[in-house]
Amino acid sequence: MTMEGLLVTGLAGAITFGGGMIALRTEEHRGAVYAFCGGALIGTALLALVPEALELSRGSGFEAHSLLVATVTGFFVFYVLENLPHRESAQTDAPLDVLHHRHGHPTGLWAAAGLAVHSFIDGLAIGEAFDAGTGLGWSLAFGVVLHKFADGVSVSGVMRGTGQSDAATRGMLAMTALAPLAGVLTRPFLDLSQGVRILLLAWFAGVFLYLGATSLLPAAHEAGGSRWLIVYALSGALLVYAAQLLVGHVG
Repeated sequence: MTMEGLLVTGLAGAITFGGGMIALRTEEHRGAVYAFCGGALIGTALLALVPEALELSRGSGFEAHSLLVATVTGFFVFYVLENLPHRESAQTDAPLDVLHHRHGHPTGLWAAAGLAVHSFIDGLAIGEAFDAGTGLGWSLAFGVVLHKFADGVSVSGVMRGTGQSDAATRGMLAMTALAPLAGVLTRPFLDLSQGVRILLLAWFAGVFLYLGATSLLPAAHEAGGSRWLIVYALSGALLVYAAQLLVGHVG
């Protein structure tokens, strides 16, 4: 464990929490927040998680087909989780979307927990990178810190977009903010196999694709019909892309 790793993960956590609180306090702009979150999650899935999983799988004997199966499984598991409760809701007179936002959908909690686990893995990766060399550690740290603001906004977006309370949203924000620090502190005692890491990355790619494309982007357009929503969604994806480019350039 290095002091640099602790400082970077602490900064990443602060940025995550700050981004989430900004999103939480701008409820009147929730359409823009949801659009940005949707773009960031889709960008994270396709520009960060899948490429990283493919890179880890090279030369490891791990088949790319298994990676894609994990991605599809993550997508459809969350599809099932989000839609099974609708069967009970259909017995009432209230529209499903009203029930969905009034009572708080458990998918939001699962999604935010997934972002927290992803942040935990970021902390593990930062710890490993700094142990391997300061240059490698800082190259990875730049990318991680850059997209942590989007992570915080995304936690608030999926929580509020599924009707969770402000208190629950702040709790999940705190957990996600502390997750990178927990990851770097746990790294000396936890050694995930490469196969497990590949499957986790692929799984979260499917989860983030589902949440971004089928939950947050539709919620953004439902909250407001501004043409600027397209720009906000693209901005979220571009932020993630910039982070990945920075990692590649510095590395």
